[in-house]
Amino acid sequence: MVYGTDVVLPINLALPVMKLWQDENEEPNPLTRRINQLIEVQQHKDAIDEKMQKYQDNMKLLFDRKARNRNFLPGDLVLKWDARKEDSGKNGKFDHIWYGPFKISSSEGNNSFLLENLDGKILNAPVNARFLKHYLE
Repeated sequence: MVYGTDVVLPINLALPVMKLWQDENEEPNPLTRRINQLIEVQQHKDAIDEKMQKYQDNMKLLFDRKARNRNFLPGDLVLKWDARKEDSGKNGKFDHIWYGPFKISSSEGNNSFLLENLDGKILNAPVNARFLKHYLE
């Protein structure tokens, strides 16, 4: 017994040799063996891709169930959620978590909107509708 080295049992030495010997007996040509290995790898990749696509479709369905369309129109006044103060402890009791008001300039795809200040300056990035709420004067 020697400390710091892995144990090598006789069965551990025999298994790879036996597998190689079985592979050699099944396929006489090394080129045929390599082609079969490549086919197996491709089939394995295809199976993984299929599982991944199914997983992504399920995740999209779950997200779409929770997501809801907000009915904001261009010209509506909204408040924007301050995501930096979202975690507890980063905001005080009387700090404003919603800031604005902003005016919706235009719709940028599904549930995202371009905002502009009341002065007319457009913000640089679209904002998702879940970070907005109507502002009532």
